[in-house]
Amino acid sequence: MEEQKSQSATKNPKKANLVDHHSIKHVLDESVTEIVTSRGYVEDVRMSNLRLVMGTVIIVIALFAQFYKKKFPENRDFLLLCIALYPF
Repeated sequence: MEEQKSQSATKNPKKANLVDHHSIKHVLDESVTEIVTSRGYVEDVRMSNLRLVMGTVIIVIALFAQFYKKKFPENRDFLLLCIALYPF
């Protein structure tokens, strides 16, 4: 049992900047992912992909609202539609 622990510790040492909490979190996330996947579980990334798609849609709506051909008083209805679509 002790041999397995020492082998796994020397097999893939991870380094992190101890002053940077984002670096520490990244190393911890990678370590947990490796442990969980090595035990036979499959990583589910559907929620991350959904968030990326939602962010992309929101950015596209914002770009349409920003670069619409007409100026403000004329495109008021279009802007209101974009604002209404944003939360959905």
